[in-house]
Amino acid sequence: MNSTILVVDSDASIRTLIHDVLSARGYRVEAASSPASAAAFMARHDPDLIFASFGKGEDEGSLVREAGKLGQTAPVILVVDAGFDDAGRVVEACGAMAYLKKPVNRMQLEMLARQGVALGELRARVAAQSSELIRMKSFMQTMLGMDGGMTLVLDAEAIVLERGGQVMARLQVDIEQCVGVPYLSLFPGPVARLHAETIAKVRASGQAARLEEHRGGMVMETEINPVSDGERLSGFVVCVRDITAKRRSEVGLAESEKQYRSVFEGAAAAIILIDRDRGVVIECNEAAARALGYGPGEMHGINLRDLVAHPDKTLQAMGHGTERISYDYLRRKNGSSFPVEMSLSYYTNAGREVCILYAQDISRRKIVEEALREGARLYRAVVEDQTELICRYAPNGTLTFVNDAYERFLGLDEDEILGRDFFSSLGSVDHRALTEWLAKSDSGQAVLNREIVQVRNDGDERWIQWTHRAIFNDRKDVVEIQAVGRDITERKDAEQALNQATLEKEQYRSNLEATFASIPDAILTVDSDLSIMATNSAAKALFGFERDQARGLNLNEVVEGDGNPCVNVLKQVLKTDKPVRGYEIELDTPSLGGRMVEINCSPLVGKDKQQTGAVLIVRDVSHIADLEKQLQQRQGFRGIVGRSSPMQDVYHLLEQLSPLDSTVLILGESGTGKELVAEALHYGGARAGKPLIKVNCSALSENLLESELFGHVRGAFTGAVRDKVGRIQAAQGGTLFLDEIGDISPMLQLKLLRFLEQKEYERVGESKTCTANVRIIAATNVDLRRSVRQGVFREDLYYRLNVMPVSLPPLRERQADIPLLVEYFLGIFSNSFSKQFEGVSEDVMDLFLSYGWPGNVRELRHTLEHACILSPGKIIGLKYVRKDLVECLQTPVLEQLMAGPAAPLAPFVSRRPGRDDILSVLEQCGGNKARAARELGIHRATLYRKLAAWGIDG
Repeated sequence: MNSTILVVDSDASIRTLIHDVLSARGYRVEAASSPASAAAFMARHDPDLIFASFGKGEDEGSLVREAGKLGQTAPVILVVDAGFDDAGRVVEACGAMAYLKKPVNRMQLEMLARQGVALGELRARVAAQSSELIRMKSFMQTMLGMDGGMTLVLDAEAIVLERGGQVMARLQVDIEQCVGVPYLSLFPGPVARLHAETIAKVRASGQAARLEEHRGGMVMETEINPVSDGERLSGFVVCVRDITAKRRSEVGLAESEKQYRSVFEGAAAAIILIDRDRGVVIECNEAAARALGYGPGEMHGINLRDLVAHPDKTLQAMGHGTERISYDYLRRKNGSSFPVEMSLSYYTNAGREVCILYAQDISRRKIVEEALREGARLYRAVVEDQTELICRYAPNGTLTFVNDAYERFLGLDEDEILGRDFFSSLGSVDHRALTEWLAKSDSGQAVLNREIVQVRNDGDERWIQWTHRAIFNDRKDVVEIQAVGRDITERKDAEQALNQATLEKEQYRSNLEATFASIPDAILTVDSDLSIMATNSAAKALFGFERDQARGLNLNEVVEGDGNPCVNVLKQVLKTDKPVRGYEIELDTPSLGGRMVEINCSPLVGKDKQQTGAVLIVRDVSHIADLEKQLQQRQGFRGIVGRSSPMQDVYHLLEQLSPLDSTVLILGESGTGKELVAEALHYGGARAGKPLIKVNCSALSENLLESELFGHVRGAFTGAVRDKVGRIQAAQGGTLFLDEIGDISPMLQLKLLRFLEQKEYERVGESKTCTANVRIIAATNVDLRRSVRQGVFREDLYYRLNVMPVSLPPLRERQADIPLLVEYFLGIFSNSFSKQFEGVSEDVMDLFLSYGWPGNVRELRHTLEHACILSPGKIIGLKYVRKDLVECLQTPVLEQLMAGPAAPLAPFVSRRPGRDDILSVLEQCGGNKARAARELGIHRATLYRKLAAWGIDG
């Protein structure tokens, strides 16, 4: 029990007795020695029961009254003396519950305590219910008064219980006196019968009913609602409202609805009503259904996600109350889409939030915009590519656009120019002329041409011809001016020169100068006798004569060498009167050496249609030829140097193998670069970020090689004082390069075979099996097939290694790479020795091209390193080359020894090509000296020198 009992008695023994007895029963007992202290306690707490002492002469009911003032409902039990005979009257007089006589009886005390606490709880519930009834009645009165009309509460017999709202003039009694009056008595006879029928209908159906009355131009609506307390009808609630204004507004609404419908259905744009909460279509107009490909009524209930290309964006905009989406796409029923501009508005109807989506099809506008953008892009592309100075400026002179040529002319960036005053670059006269033209310009005077002198960024004064064109708006006002400036300095200079000659010569010269200035090719015009009429500056590099000095001279006098192809072509055109087009040939030039050129030649015809000469155009296509050659062959591949055909095949194969994890066997003589190939395969593939571990199998004994490859554990053998990580484990995820694979023992061959097949191995001294993800690249300079036949190398291991063999050609089979290798190594040694090596002499190059190189590229490198150590720099001569190399080439016997065990050499590898050899190859190459030099394996300068010595011009 948690009930609180207050004991008020001046006798401490009585307080203690009651406290002990009731506390033992679970009550919370508080004590007060006087009525004042009891009143103070009750001001702070609400006791559930009060035991108060009462003696003769005391104020009857003072404590009860005090409790009432404090809102206490606790019962009071009086504690009186044993001789008090009038206790019953006092209890009744002061409103106490009962009395308890002293001495206190324990059982009676406990019984009164239980009864008192129960009575207190009952009083509290009654007080709460009374308060709730008062609150509900007040609430009902407020509700009745809130309606715009009159509200009546009837009992089951239709007697008025409560009333509220406004007084209705048509009632027969005052509304203030209608409570307790039968409801039907409030109305005239015919109206009373109508209401009686309605009440009977409500009583029978249990459903609310309405009726309307038209009286004196007013429309009254009566709504009768049944009230039940379960299964039994307990009364009615009658609401009477004046709905005259409502009916009038409904007529207006119907008219507005009609107008809205006409606008809604007649709109050309799509209008869609969407439930904002569910995102589904409530209604749409005919234009929306037609635009989206739906029939009448088909769009109702469709989710917005099925109609909008970017539904999340649109739904988010609706959630935020966005009023406009400038650009989106609507999706048709057939899946196609079209661009729209959407406006959104929102309203609430019957508690449902609705979004009106107004979508305007902008497909045509987008096409127009795209066309405008394309036009602007094309305009800018055209303008940017022009060499003329192009700008636009406002009527006040502020620059708004400039092209690249304008920027280059001023030597400034676009950001530095825009916003500047265009007029400030003009002189006072030109400025005044331009402002006067702007002041009076109209559609008839929209263009102004002026020639002015302006200073270029390099300080050079240039004549610029400006064409100013005014741009007008709809009101014929100038809004902008576009100006195009052409550099006419050359023209001005030409005009001064043309004044000194006849008009015909001046026109001819101007045209010829303009033509020559615009073409970078060498141009030469001759008359019928091959006398030079005109030429341009580009011809100097190809023919070796000055432009001004050559005019009037015969071509045969200024062109060196007989049989010059340019002279031959001119003679042919003058003879046949037919043009020559696209004739490509190698031309020996005085300053540039051999150049690949394209010759075009056409006859010149005079006014009488007679031949007057020919024009020759020579284009240097050496760069194009070099590019074509580079497309066909590469100088090197990931550190491997060489451009010969065999090396091109190797590069192509390495490109295919690099991204793969297949095992590769590299075959080649010592010094051919097998380790470089392994590095190229590793660093060109997916394992490039992982380690590349190299093992020379011939450099270690069998036991050491096994320990190096697989690793060992501590104590595996004498000297194994700690665990050792093997090369296979170190190469985890990367590549293991096994050089000289043909030199490993049979036992290691077996272990290596197991690793290749299963990727498993055991460290020396350990039985635990380890695995590793490693790519194997092996290399050897021995014939493994012969070793297999001899029983030295396991056949199964050979086939496992020989998945993809890569054969490297020896240097004697790729002789064309020797000049490139020499250049490459000289670059290395220039940095190493801090010397500047430009190349080797022709004798040294001939020596290198004639030698068999049994040590291949490695021997060539060491030979060059020897020469670079001795040479002071620049060109390395024969005296710096190893003496044994020079002497062995002079001994025929040694020449045979140097050929090595490989296949027979190419015709000119082991000996220097003679006169007959050179002439034969030159004939096979069609006289092309550069190609013949490559075929012969000698430097092109060497070939020219030999031909000159033999008196052969090619």
